[in-house]
Amino acid sequence: MSCSRYLTAAALLLLIILSGCARPPLQKLDAASYLLDRAHTLQAVELAPTEYQSALTALNEAKASLEARDYRNAEASLDFSLLHTRRAIALTEQLKSNQRAKEAEAKRIAEEAARQSEERKQQALLEEKRAAEAASKAAREASPKPTHAPKLQPIYKVGSGENLWTISAQPTVYDDGFLWPLLYQANRDQIKDPRQIYPGQVLNIRRDLTEQEMAEAREKARESNIFPPPPSP
Repeated sequence: MSCSRYLTAAALLLLIILSGCARPPLQKLDAASYLLDRAHTLQAVELAPTEYQSALTALNEAKASLEARDYRNAEASLDFSLLHTRRAIALTEQLKSNQRAKEAEAKRIAEEAARQSEERKQQALLEEKRAAEAASKAAREASPKPTHAPKLQPIYKVGSGENLWTISAQPTVYDDGFLWPLLYQANRDQIKDPRQIYPGQVLNIRRDLTEQEMAEAREKARESNIFPPPPSP
């Protein structure tokens, strides 16, 4: 019996010693508080609410145990708080990383869409320019080529040494010497003899001629010997 009493007394003494030597886990409290503040800064409240709330509840329980000098429960609560705080931080950082990746991908897609849109715009402008150039070229090719034909005059002033044949043969008159009878007929009021015209006379030139009138004038010129045609070159 005495031995049993000694063992019981020793166990009680050990419990008393251990209880008396227990210290508050203040360093762990600081670590848990710091990590929870960091989790809050990282927005774990919104992104990992379950883990964050579990960590916060455990930290408050640890503080209550410390006030009650229940250091063992306080340390257990702090361990629980640290575990869930780390999980909250890891989950928050993972979610943020995923969000950044999504934003980067969305930005890349938007930039690619903008680039393709700009390329299509530039291609459309290029095709429009080419079409305009082709239309302009077609219009130039379709338009009549400018001619350098002399301007036809309604009157003609006789120069020195000229006669009705030479005047009729000029490009600005009829461009055909055989049409001299038309000049004679149009100016009978001032020409009595087709052989006699004078420098300074102003002759009227008919422009409303028909093919028949010109054919008849050529026939008369050929039948007349007044102005024999010049020899062929």
